[in-house]
Amino acid sequence: MRPELITSISDALQQISTLTVANANLSESLSRERITFGKIIYDLNNQLEEKQEENAKLNRYLHQAQEIMLDQEHLIKELEDKIIALERANTEMRQRAEEGLKKGWQLQELCDMLLGKKSEKFVPVARDIDVAIQQTLGAEFDILEIEEIIKVAISPSDIRQTDQEIVKTSRKKKRYEAHKGRRVQPSWLEVVTETIDITIDKTGLKPMGKKVTTYYDYQPGKIIKIQQEHLQYISEDKKIICEPVKPRLVEKGTVGNRLLAHLHTRRFAYGDPYYRQLKFIKNTTGVSFATSTVDGWEANAFRKLGRLLRCLKKVIMQSKYIKADETRLRYLNDVGKGKPSNGWLWVFLSPEHKLVLFEFNPSRGQIVPGEILKDFKGILQTDGLASYTAAFKNNDQVTMMSCLVHIRRGFKKAEASDKKLVAEVLTLFNVIYRIEAYADRKKFTPEQRLPLRQKYSVPFLDKIKSWLLQQQGADHLPGTPVYKAINYALGQWDRLKAFTENGNVEPDNNGVERAIRPVTIFRKNSMFAGNEHGAQRVALFYSLIESCKLNDIDPFTYLCDIYDRLHDCPANQLINLLPHYWKKQE
Repeated sequence: MRPELITSISDALQQISTLTVANANLSESLSRERITFGKIIYDLNNQLEEKQEENAKLNRYLHQAQEIMLDQEHLIKELEDKIIALERANTEMRQRAEEGLKKGWQLQELCDMLLGKKSEKFVPVARDIDVAIQQTLGAEFDILEIEEIIKVAISPSDIRQTDQEIVKTSRKKKRYEAHKGRRVQPSWLEVVTETIDITIDKTGLKPMGKKVTTYYDYQPGKIIKIQQEHLQYISEDKKIICEPVKPRLVEKGTVGNRLLAHLHTRRFAYGDPYYRQLKFIKNTTGVSFATSTVDGWEANAFRKLGRLLRCLKKVIMQSKYIKADETRLRYLNDVGKGKPSNGWLWVFLSPEHKLVLFEFNPSRGQIVPGEILKDFKGILQTDGLASYTAAFKNNDQVTMMSCLVHIRRGFKKAEASDKKLVAEVLTLFNVIYRIEAYADRKKFTPEQRLPLRQKYSVPFLDKIKSWLLQQQGADHLPGTPVYKAINYALGQWDRLKAFTENGNVEPDNNGVERAIRPVTIFRKNSMFAGNEHGAQRVALFYSLIESCKLNDIDPFTYLCDIYDRLHDCPANQLINLLPHYWKKQE
């Protein structure tokens, strides 16, 4: 800005005065502004200090929060470690609890086997029976038939097996003392003398002494000594003529057929070992026989009865329906082990012919039933042993069938652990068996029994299967009796089909298990079979004696008769000596 020119002093003074006033105003304005800015700066400094204090305080809070977070992270880590440790401890405790429960069930099962009741009967509540029938059969069913079944039902009443390696070894030869001759028998023993003369014309014959045959036989309650005197004659051409000695099962031995039959019956039908029988005979009659001698008699009888056993096996293989099972029989075999080996008696029952076959084999593998039943065509009922399934999986001629009582048995064992749950399915099983009992009491034929099963038993079987599928999805602890029973039942269920399609087929394998019972007594009284040959002899005699029981025949009477008739029986007549065709010879 260019300054204006001053033309006079008064103007200059006036301007100076004006500028002075303006300068004063400006100074005053600057002072006020300076004061205002000072106040602003002061306020800002105060605010800054407050903010700094707040910032410091926030920093302290942040630091404390960080420390708290660190403590919390450390605490969280400690808690996570504790949770992992507790989960691990919980898993271990759960495993221990499961092992404890399993051992408890095993111990209870062992105690039941040793000391408990063997009966598997289940008596449901009447209300449960009514509910089960109404839910299964509906409101419309034959009241006259089913009422009697209900009445009886609610009334109380008394996996894989592999072939075992068979080691054939010779037993250690024992050193026997020299034979000291026949034992001296008591002089007071009853002696029966039989004089046997020739039946032909004696013209021209001269008496020439007699031939004496002596042996011991059995009469009810006593041992007798029989002396047969066969009168001999000599003809003019110097030939000796004599009535031949009547054949006995043990030729040239000192035992009669009746005494032999008595010893075998007592041992295999009633479980009385030879050493007990011989001790009793000696104490009561004074007659003494060596145990080795009696064992030799049995071996001789086994050889003679072998062809009869082969005939029995052939008849059973012609059946259309066979029940099979197996049981353990220990025998002496391996020298190095110094202890008996485990062998197996395989049992095959033909309900059609009422015959049972025992076969001994050291193995429990699939090769055994496959070899024994190689000519069989029909329905084979077994338990869940994998050997049967493997043996006939490629055989279209054999229809495999499971056993209803084995399926039910698993739930009966589980009753102690979960009675309320198991009682439901056991009630259904109970009704099915009472339907069978009803048919037995009415003496239904297979043709009458089949419609009854299809009308009543099939709905109950369907009900059981639905229950099994429902429980399979439930959370049952693995390894428990209920869990195992459900899985076993579902695995065997499809093989029950034959039971609902054939009136000749029975629902369970109880018949063959009853035939096995005497073997259990034999195991208790005899620690083991002497060797494999001895076990085969056991199988033969049990085959004959248990077949007699199935046909309501006294084993002693039967053995006495066939021992007398076996020596001259032709092969085509052997079948008449089997228990189901046998008639006592008059």
